[in-house]
Amino acid sequence: MKGRISTACCLPIITLFLGFSSGMSCCVMAQSADVAEPAEEWSLSSSARFKFEDPFDTESSAKPVQDPMETVNRSFYRFNDRVYHWVLKPVAKGYEKVLPEPARISFRMFFTNVKAPVRVANCLFQRKVKGAGRETGRFLINATVGIGGLFDPASYWNIEPQEEDLDQTLGFYGVPPGAYVNWPIFGPSSIRGTIGTVGDSFLNPLFYLGIPSYGSITISAQERINATSLTLGEYEQLTRSALDPYIGLRNAYFQYREQKIKE
Repeated sequence: MKGRISTACCLPIITLFLGFSSGMSCCVMAQSADVAEPAEEWSLSSSARFKFEDPFDTESSAKPVQDPMETVNRSFYRFNDRVYHWVLKPVAKGYEKVLPEPARISFRMFFTNVKAPVRVANCLFQRKVKGAGRETGRFLINATVGIGGLFDPASYWNIEPQEEDLDQTLGFYGVPPGAYVNWPIFGPSSIRGTIGTVGDSFLNPLFYLGIPSYGSITISAQERINATSLTLGEYEQLTRSALDPYIGLRNAYFQYREQKIKE
C-alpha cells in the first residue's frame, strides 16, 4: 500500500516528465505551414498537420496572449532550450542509431494506443459519442490485430484517432486558457493546459497499475526520447525561422490549442 500511494502521488508529475518537447510539438505543428519542407511531426500522433495564421501577425490574432510572467517564462525557455540541445537531443540521436525507424514508429503507436482511455473519456465529456466509439474501436483493433498497439491497422480501415484531451474539454465548455506558462522541463503551457495535463494523468491506465515511481519515470523518459528521435531537426527549424523564438513558441502554442478545441 505504501508503494502504491507513493506511485499515485508521483504519477501526475511523471506524466509530464520531460514533457517540454511535447509542448514544443504543438508549436512546431502550428508553424509547420510557414516552414519549408518540414520533417515528420513532433507529436506522438501521426495525424495530419494544420495550417495556422502567422503567429507574429498580431492583427490577425482573435485573442491577445496573456503573459504576465514573461520575464520568468523567458528564463525557463532558455533553460529548456539548453536541456533540449545538451541532453534530450544527444540522447535521441544515439537512440536513433540503435533502433531502426520502423521499431521506433511501432513504439510510438504503442504509447498512443495505451492512452486511448484518455481520448475516449474526453470525447464523452464533450458529448462526442461517435468519436468515443471510433476511439474505442481503434483501441480494440490495434490492441488485438495490431499486436498490443505496435501496429496501426485501424488507420488502414480509415478509423482515425480522436485527438481529445482535458485541456480541449475545458475549452469546449468555455474555460479560458489563462496566462501562458513556460514550465521548466515541461515547456509551453497555460493555466488551463496545466490543469488538463494533470487531470489526464488520472485517466491514463498506467496510473492504476501500481508501477513503482522509478519504473514510471523510465517509461515516460523512453516515450519522450523515442518521440524526439522521430522528429529531430524540427525544433531547430522552428527556432531558426523566428525573429524571437520565445514569442514564436508562445503564440504557436496558443494557436494550436485553439485550433484543436474548434475541431
